Amino acid sequence: MVLFVIAIAVGPSCAQDLAPWAGGGPGPGPAASGGAGGSTAPTRPSPGSPTGIDLTVPRAERGGTGTEPTEAAAPSEAAAPSEPEAAGPPNLLMRALGIEDSPVKLYGWIQNSYTGNTNGTPRNGINFGVYPNHLANRWQGNQYYFIVENPIERNDRVNLGFRYDVLFGNDWQFTKDYGLFDRAFLPNHFAGVDFPQIYGEIHLPWLTRGGIDFKGGRWYSPAGYEGVQAIARPLLSVPYTLNFTPFTFFGLLGALHLTDQVNLLSGTVNGWDRWIDRSYKWSYIGGLTWTSKDSGTSFNSVFVVGPDQLPRFESPSNPFTPTGVTPPPFLAGRRNPGYGGNDRLYWSTVLTRQWSKKLTEALQSDQIFDANTPGFGPGGTAHNTEWYSLAHWFLYQLHPKVLGVWRAEVFRDNNGAATGVADTFYEMTLGLKLTPRPWLWVRPEARYDWAKSTHPFNDDTRRSQLTLAIDLILLF
Repeated sequence: MVLFVIAIAVGPSCAQDLAPWAGGGPGPGPAASGGAGGSTAPTRPSPGSPTGIDLTVPRAERGGTGTEPTEAAAPSEAAAPSEPEAAGPPNLLMRALGIEDSPVKLYGWIQNSYTGNTNGTPRNGINFGVYPNHLANRWQGNQYYFIVENPIERNDRVNLGFRYDVLFGNDWQFTKDYGLFDRAFLPNHFAGVDFPQIYGEIHLPWLTRGGIDFKGGRWYSPAGYEGVQAIARPLLSVPYTLNFTPFTFFGLLGALHLTDQVNLLSGTVNGWDRWIDRSYKWSYIGGLTWTSKDSGTSFNSVFVVGPDQLPRFESPSNPFTPTGVTPPPFLAGRRNPGYGGNDRLYWSTVLTRQWSKKLTEALQSDQIFDANTPGFGPGGTAHNTEWYSLAHWFLYQLHPKVLGVWRAEVFRDNNGAATGVADTFYEMTLGLKLTPRPWLWVRPEARYDWAKSTHPFNDDTRRSQLTLAIDLILLF
């Protein structure tokens, strides 16, 4: 479904759920078309429901973004899901507790992984450019993830909802907000916790048939094709463009469901991956999503513009510096006089096409431009910084329980503000998503990274890097 969202954001993060074909359905075929009004019998999982998200559509259309309707018009015969697909994976936790019909949903997953670096183990132990499985030749307990939510119902009545996510494991530092638990846990260690989503929401059946939704708090970014949650992406590793763009926002997000196929975004956030701080100035977030009548083609465009440097330059003792800001120890602790006047523009566009019930293609383009970033010019002066990317996916259902994935990406970091190295990076990944049981995912992958001009891999000694990885996800 396509939504045009009016977003007023006060905090990072939006949510995604399991793919309806994850439990052994026929694959990523066209989704049912429909809107937010009319029938009261949903034909797709409600946002945030443990039966999942559809990886065949952009992230903003999958759940938890405040942009997807719960009700839909009856799908065409060609688009109708098979029985296994419609059923989705069982909600083991709620079934065990005997509360399947409760309006408050409890669910989650456990993800562990191992990543081997064929160049050997770097001295710093890091697979440069590979996230979240960035630790070389080591097991990681990536995500021990638990969700409590009461999703809103997009019908003809005003109603309230909420969501609360808890992430324990190595990926805590992958999602963490600047200013929240900055020194609480040791970097690269398993023992750490984050709360990537904490928000309340309301549905207002006003203005259009689909109405308006608002959410306030911390939520996942609605931009891009892949998501931070392990179950919100087809592969273990993520592309450069996800790792160096916002994970979460803190703010207020509103969604206007303009038609069954067009929806609008507009709102305000306090910056990329930032916790609450009264010294922050607010940025604007906006966007648009569109889906064709047969749901075979989807388009999603989201942008954020506003000051995204830090009001004061960061201390070297803080192990976490937000993406793209001036790294310590440059003028550590001093006030940044240009903070409020130098805006950063982030613009992400995703186009997906479901060519058949087995084949899906996706294309994503991201651009980031930051005006007058301190420390990046000659002699430590300010200089414009920018990074941008083009990523491409093919997903093919080889078997009802085997999905093949191919991803290729070009990522340009003009000034080294994102990666720390000014260069053009390339990444190509081949992987499988195996679902022998509805509650069990196994994802092996082979990933090859290389740089155009520099040697950033294995402690600045190699121009390329081959990693072989596998993860295991248990859904409950």
